[in-house]
Amino acid sequence: MKGKIILFMLISIIILTGMTGTGLALSNAGGGDWSYSEEMTIKENSGKDLTNYQLQVLLDPSNFDFSKAKPDGADIRFSRNDQQLSHWIEEWDAGSESAIIWIKVPFIPSNGMTDVTIHYGNPAANDISSGGSTFDLFDDFVGTRLSSTDWRSETNGGGDIDIGNGILSLVAPKRHPADFSKITSRDKFGINSMFVVKRMKVSTGTDPGGPALEQGFVDPQDERENMIVHRTELTNESKVSWTLTKKDDRFNSRDLTNLGIAEKTWYTSGIAWYEEDDLKKVSWFNNGIRDTRMDYSSDIEDETVIDHIPDNELKLYLYSSTASTLNNTGYMDVDYAFVRKYTPQEPTFVLPGEVVTQEPLPESDIQVTQPPVKDITMTAFDGGTKAIFIFEPYPDNSSISLINDLKASGINTVFLRTDINNVWSSERFIKSAHENNMTVHAMILDEKKDFVDGINESSIEVIEEVLDYNTKSLAGFDGIYISLKNCDPVELEQVCQENAQLLEIIHEKTAGKILLAAGIPAVYDRSSIEDIAPNVDLFVLMTHDMDEIELTAEEIEDSVASKMGEIRGAGENALITVVVSEGSDGDAEVDELLNSLYVYYSDDPAFLGVSLLMHEDLQEVLEATAPAEEKRTPGFEAIFAIIGLLSITYRLRKQ
Repeated sequence: MKGKIILFMLISIIILTGMTGTGLALSNAGGGDWSYSEEMTIKENSGKDLTNYQLQVLLDPSNFDFSKAKPDGADIRFSRNDQQLSHWIEEWDAGSESAIIWIKVPFIPSNGMTDVTIHYGNPAANDISSGGSTFDLFDDFVGTRLSSTDWRSETNGGGDIDIGNGILSLVAPKRHPADFSKITSRDKFGINSMFVVKRMKVSTGTDPGGPALEQGFVDPQDERENMIVHRTELTNESKVSWTLTKKDDRFNSRDLTNLGIAEKTWYTSGIAWYEEDDLKKVSWFNNGIRDTRMDYSSDIEDETVIDHIPDNELKLYLYSSTASTLNNTGYMDVDYAFVRKYTPQEPTFVLPGEVVTQEPLPESDIQVTQPPVKDITMTAFDGGTKAIFIFEPYPDNSSISLINDLKASGINTVFLRTDINNVWSSERFIKSAHENNMTVHAMILDEKKDFVDGINESSIEVIEEVLDYNTKSLAGFDGIYISLKNCDPVELEQVCQENAQLLEIIHEKTAGKILLAAGIPAVYDRSSIEDIAPNVDLFVLMTHDMDEIELTAEEIEDSVASKMGEIRGAGENALITVVVSEGSDGDAEVDELLNSLYVYYSDDPAFLGVSLLMHEDLQEVLEATAPAEEKRTPGFEAIFAIIGLLSITYRLRKQ
């Protein structure tokens, strides 16, 4: 059997608690009352006070009981400090038990938290979902005419603007090349805004490329003077570019990405225009996922400001054109459009299974020399949590299937092989995992052995990239795992010092931001654990090398006894790795081994759980502790091949 699997027992803290009844007078009760309410916490992450901020709330079976609400969610209400909040239900599917809801939060303090209550369980309640009261601008194009209060329209060369059945159509005409249909908003919006449109493209001419579509912000007086315009062209909107203009100083980007969206397929397109680190920036989101290839920022070179991003108030802009030939006809359909406030470090809605880290107390004026205080810790809990190590890149079209299989097997944490080139390509996978109440940790294994003055520069570069990604992404990594090198006090004393120095540097970068786990090889000096303990949040102890095919529970316990003693003495926690061979005599043998370890460590406060690894795959992990030889990396299919083995530990922990 092939695969790259390690099971871990981690923490899961439920912070969403249920309450019944409410004294708040909620609107449109229909003569009934609300039977249930849940307290949730919003955390501000940008370091700025946020006022009337629109926050997306994702509900699923892990944080909400859909059976207690109306089938269409019409009885959902939100309140804060006895004030009912505006909300809009973007999606509600009681069958699949999933919902996307936006709420308008009056105030979230800088780097602080605010509580919001969800009310539900009133069969008589009427629906009050309202995009108009939730967003800065909202239109779902109900009726037969474009709202003259919200929009201006313009066509040329036979273009047409139609509205029917809640859909706006911007028709690209066939009379002349480059003729168009467009609408612009009457209201103006400032920087730190996002313009979101649910849209699709339809081609009607003989050229399958169809019309060119544009979406963005333009100047209220002269559209050409200041603009932020996102443009897609060709078949499946495969050519994507920016046109950015500030006071007639124009920047036209090359083809930056490929949407690959088939004709007549609905998707949401979001354009974010914002400030970050004293620079103006634009980003584009496809179905809520940021496409970093479209990121653009103003810059400073040799004290000269390079800036094509406007900062004055702009109006919204939607446009469909025949582009270059008479045969590029078609139209852009729009289901809805809205504008919301935006900050790149968006507030987070704390849901069950997430951990709230308390802000550190202010430092005393009296400076006391003491070991560094770690900001993030892990604690075991009854039943445990299982994790899997994924070493091989996975195809995007298999990530959902993989997550579903892992979740069905009891997995709720993924340790994902990460290098400098694939950090951002993990965003969709991480977001899907988070939506399924799973956490994802970046696994950094050093294969190149790039040491400069004893410090692994390649690992630090990846960590810095992960931390930068976490400040900008929709779904950040939940932790970092780094493997240390063999540390023998006699033969490898210098390596022991290098490990300690590396962890100290990494901890300075990660402290208070992300959990840091250290993989400890079987050959490691126990006395050196005390040196690195202040800079590690979790120890993962290897118990085998390639010469040891199988170990009994007693042999494993003896091999890690001294290390566990040092970890216990330092008040830290550890996972113990158990390697089993494909030739093991079935599930019973593995069950017996794991049961023995759980019994032996049942009263040990340092013991968090056991991780399981196939012996046939052990070399992949050990490559991080010794010079690696060339070897073939197993395919993605191997991950699925070993999932059946996961049920062993799952059954064990359920007993």
